[in-house]
Amino acid sequence: MSHCILIVDDEPVLADTLAVIFRRAGYRATAVYSCEDALAFIAANQPLFVVSDVVMPGMNGVAFAKLIRHTYPGCGVLLFSGNADTHDLLESARAEGHDFEVLAKPVSPPRILEKVASLLQQN
Repeated sequence: MSHCILIVDDEPVLADTLAVIFRRAGYRATAVYSCEDALAFIAANQPLFVVSDVVMPGMNGVAFAKLIRHTYPGCGVLLFSGNADTHDLLESARAEGHDFEVLAKPVSPPRILEKVASLLQQN
């Protein structure tokens, strides 16, 4: 498999855990803890897919996902969130023509692996 997956979450334990889950499933996975660090990683490594939290300090995951789609159109994006404020961010993005898949936290490992595999097949 060996697709490069980037995990972005401001909770290091969650980001690191998801990276381990993806590695155990055969992916090359890296965790970073901010959208700014993620953008630097993407520029240097061109991952095939990004899994990102929505609500984070600094740039939020929806703005980050829009930037990825614009700058790196071949890179897939899956968002996840445990925050009720996510709905307004997603509605605003939809109004601008951006529709993103979002999983609710807590996300079970089989569910997130299944969703990423499905989205990778679509790309």
